[in-house]
Amino acid sequence: MDHLGRAVSLAAFAAVLQGSTPSVMAQSQQPANAQSQPANPPAAENPAAAPSDSVSSDMLDEIALTRAAIQTRRQAIVTAAMDLTAPESQAFWPLYRDYRNDMAKVDDRLVDLVVAYVGNYKSLTDETATKLLKDYLDIERERLNVKNQYVPRFLGVLPAVKVARFYQIDNKLDKKIQGELAAEIPLAR
Repeated sequence: MDHLGRAVSLAAFAAVLQGSTPSVMAQSQQPANAQSQPANPPAAENPAAAPSDSVSSDMLDEIALTRAAIQTRRQAIVTAAMDLTAPESQAFWPLYRDYRNDMAKVDDRLVDLVVAYVGNYKSLTDETATKLLKDYLDIERERLNVKNQYVPRFLGVLPAVKVARFYQIDNKLDKKIQGELAAEIPLAR
């Protein structure tokens, strides 16, 4: 796929989606990445979400490794910013892991969607565009639902101010990822 006249790999898009900060254009010559386990139905059931033929199992494995490394960096940022006491920390981290696991499922769907878009954007039909848009809005709804489900759980182990701080940190990280992704994904033709 190309953007601004330069080749851009699926790896670059998926890495940006998951919070990678290196230049996407610099990565475009490296092997492409994708996620390890597609969350969407198989292509026969969901043609708009069918990844392109260039999505290999090696690519999927690379994305899984990239996402694991990014999750580690994300956790380090949360650790540094939260200023948790020992008892708060003991209660927070298991809940945080559950939260991130649930958010990773949402992110899996978004990676699938980006891969589907990348595979279709040059020949995007109205039908496929409608399906991709519906899927995107469903993903955003699911992301908000997960956040809402965890607020009372976090409030059960942390003071409200620290829960608010956590959601601020989480939102800032998400917005950075979304901004980088939006800058690299070409507009529909």
